[in-house]
Amino acid sequence: MPKTIEIEVVRRGIGRDLTEALAAHGLHAEILEDGEAFRLRVSFAEDEHERLVANATHAIETYLSDHLLPLVVQRADGRCVVVRPPSD
Repeated sequence: MPKTIEIEVVRRGIGRDLTEALAAHGLHAEILEDGEAFRLRVSFAEDEHERLVANATHAIETYLSDHLLPLVVQRADGRCVVVRPPSD
């Protein structure tokens, strides 16, 4: 999965407004101008990864609780969530 995407923008005058709109949704946009082409390079804002991990952790914990499963969620190396028995 790419860490960034590029979006071609037809109207140059809305570039700054689009970067602000994307920021409101946890995305960072950089304006790229190359002659006739006008694009936005979009990536996750720095806190987006943390929010994604937190939301995934919460969803898994809710599922485990709702199904009365004797498992816990543990973050491993800050990047992933591991579901394991409580004694491991």
